[in-house]
Parts: sequence; structure tokens; C-alpha cells
Amino acid sequence: MFGFGKKKPKEPKKETTEKVVLTVERKEELVRIISTKKEEVNQTVGEEQAKIHEEIGLAFNELGEENNAIYSLEKSIQAKKSLGEGYKTLLKLYNKKRAEAAKVNDEELLQIYLKKMDQMMQVSKEVTRGVR
Repeated sequence: MFGFGKKKPKEPKKETTEKVVLTVERKEELVRIISTKKEEVNQTVGEEQAKIHEEIGLAFNELGEENNAIYSLEKSIQAKKSLGEGYKTLLKLYNKKRAEAAKVNDEELLQIYLKKMDQMMQVSKEVTRGVR
């Protein structure tokens, strides 16, 4: 009568694997940002250095240079543990690398990225608790 308990037909999930295409201007801007920030990073320490490493990592990620992005974002987290955009991006990159390793049955690489993801969860706990 009212339709309670009836299951609705499931619609197939739409995959959203749209890849953003960077314009030549945006690529050039990102390369400029990276080179400028790389010069600045050695002149700073602490939180400011962490912020610059994060900006470099996010720019590399936007360019699709995942390994460089991971390297810079890891340096950012080492300099200052935080849960900002860099943290989220690094976790996504680790998860992507873990999935790629699982797909090709590379157990060693899979374990490396699982361990890195565990370390990121530890960072999250420490930041949440206020541990420095």
C-alpha cells in the first residue's frame, strides 16, 4: 500500500574519472611557482618551511608529477604535522600508489604504502591530540 520495505531499483554508479586538462598557461604558472618556492624554502624554517613544501607538493600534484608531490608533501609533514590540504593530498597519493601496487601484485611496494598510510593516521591522531 505505502511501499514500505520495498527495495528501489539500483541505478548503476556513474564513474567520475574526469581528468582535468591543464592549460599551457596554468602549467607555466605552476612551474614558476615551484621554482620560486624552491628558492624560498632554504631561507625559512619551521612552519613557514612546511607551508612552502606543501605549496610545492600541491603544485607538483596538479602537474601530475606524483613522486615529486609525495616527496615535497612528506617534507612538509616532517617539518610540521598538520591536517591541511597537503595531508589530504598525500594520503590520496599514498592510496593511489597502494592500489597500483595491489593491481600489479607488488607485495613489497604494497606494504610500503600501507605502512606510509598507517604513519599518516598516526600523524592525524597526534595532531588531534595536540601532540607536537
